[in-house]
Amino acid sequence: MSNDITYLFDLDGTLSSVSDEDFARRYFQLISLFANGKVDFEKLMVSLKSALEVLFDRRDGIKSNYELFMESFVHFVGDHTVKWYEDFFDEFYENEYEELEKIVSPRENVVEALKKLYGSGRKIIIATNPIFPHKAIRKRLQWVGVDEKLTNYVTTMENSHYVKPSTEYYLEILENNSLDAKYCVMIGNDYKMDGACTSAGIEYVDVSSIQSIWRTT
Repeated sequence: MSNDITYLFDLDGTLSSVSDEDFARRYFQLISLFANGKVDFEKLMVSLKSALEVLFDRRDGIKSNYELFMESFVHFVGDHTVKWYEDFFDEFYENEYEELEKIVSPRENVVEALKKLYGSGRKIIIATNPIFPHKAIRKRLQWVGVDEKLTNYVTTMENSHYVKPSTEYYLEILENNSLDAKYCVMIGNDYKMDGACTSAGIEYVDVSSIQSIWRTT
């Protein structure tokens, strides 16, 4: 294990100024518009929220968030196959989802800090709550001006088996990247979700105090 500090950055509310709540609100508006004529609106909304709730239940770590979400969603909605809904979501992320860029603004000082840290040789991990697929998170990183090449690891539905604020979410990051918690710093805006990293031994820094990270470099 390297003794260099690894920096974990949250996305919504940290690298971007939009809150989780505002992003989710607009997301549900857009997917409901996209689903018009394809899927019953009420059934879609209830099934989406129910499938997401399953991700926050106690987990055994066997199925990825993506596998569990799709399995649960199709079970709840009940009118098409997993493949049909994979195509449905793919089309949504390639089209209507792009409208979300209009409400996503970067926190310039935080993005600049990430780039400087990466440029100085530090490992960078995007520790966003992995309730979206890779393609969706990649787009949001692009919208705030962060090329995925500037990161060493990004938590997504596909590579994660837990969600925030579980301790297991942070332990999985450490394990997958062969990291020692005492050489990691998590930068976020939500103490409940991001500050939960302390239960895994990771130091937490609120984004409003990001200047304090320079003492750790």
